[in-house]
Amino acid sequence: MTLITLTPNEFGLLFSSSMAVIIVSLMLFMSHRLYGRNRKQAYRSLLTSLVFILIHHLLQLAMSLELTPATPTLVFIGKLLQVYAFIVINFAVFELYHRRRPRTRLWFFVLLVIGLLIAAGDILPGISAADDAWLKGMQSTPALDGFMLLLSPLFVLMFAPHIGQPRKYMTSIMIAFTMQLAEISGTYWAPDVQIFKMIAGLLPVFYYILLFALLFERVVEILQSVYRSSITDGLTNLYNRRYFMGRLESALLTGRPLGVIFCDIDNFKKLNDTHGHHKADGVLKQVSALLMEETEGIGLSGRYGGEELVAFVMGPTLTSLQTAESIRSRTEKETLVTVSVGFSIAAPGETAESLMKQADQAMYNSKTTGKNRVTDYATIGGEAEPAIPSVGKLQRRGS
Repeated sequence: MTLITLTPNEFGLLFSSSMAVIIVSLMLFMSHRLYGRNRKQAYRSLLTSLVFILIHHLLQLAMSLELTPATPTLVFIGKLLQVYAFIVINFAVFELYHRRRPRTRLWFFVLLVIGLLIAAGDILPGISAADDAWLKGMQSTPALDGFMLLLSPLFVLMFAPHIGQPRKYMTSIMIAFTMQLAEISGTYWAPDVQIFKMIAGLLPVFYYILLFALLFERVVEILQSVYRSSITDGLTNLYNRRYFMGRLESALLTGRPLGVIFCDIDNFKKLNDTHGHHKADGVLKQVSALLMEETEGIGLSGRYGGEELVAFVMGPTLTSLQTAESIRSRTEKETLVTVSVGFSIAAPGETAESLMKQADQAMYNSKTTGKNRVTDYATIGGEAEPAIPSVGKLQRRGS
């Protein structure tokens, strides 16, 4: 058995490389699953950068454990992989929020080419020297190290304003900058000062933890967005019929007083025909926004289909009547259209389907008896009797 004796620097390298390998492996697994489900360019770039980073730290781990000799060639390859990984991962983070545009694509390839040219420039001057001198020169790459240092402020200018998590991203870039500055200081300016080597060895762990947190939060945002789009209507942002009915059924099971409101925009087909779909869609959005405002905190609103909008509110008959009348009144005042409204109060043992059917029948009564009015299902009993006029109309008739 071979006994491995580690110096403090080698132990620090072993610790940071081991932690980096674990964190990067977790990110690689997550990115692979994301790419498998949605083959977006961002996930492909993320996978590529993480593979580069993983190879770089596996090399460091092997060298710290003396499994692989720390040859100048391997050290040089590790540095080049680190530069390429840093470029690719920052572009990948940007692409998690935005599509890669032609100008961004150009910057990406230009930086990769510049990195390769700088790396070549670091080693080519000594190519005519003796083999030992040339290999030794590969360990010292000041131009490549300086390029890596300059990438951090460049990415702050390019990407920070466009990332959805600017604080995390800025902090990760600051850590990367400090890490590279410590690496340069410990290599060229003060090679005998151990603090620089310690900082350069430990900061990668914090850098990858931040990247993992950034990636994880972005995945959560994407999942929430996907879930939200699956339960809402894309045009109005109201809940779709399936989700609304499920929530209504759950609310009925609580046994609390509840009323369902059914609205239908008057003469909507005529609006479509005369003003076009764009104008009609705009009006539909306006009425939907009113419905959301009126039911906020007391219930839930949804799009039942076409120009039919629905809501349920928690509370007695008066709450449903006041909410329905407010929707009707505000629609008349604030939009180009009016709405016919019906509502029904849940009885014990009522189902969501039967309650919606009652509210729909009450709305139909409003529609067939003059439009722009509110009908309580209890006043018609399923028969085609007159609708309840709006509060304003009652006042005018009684004056």
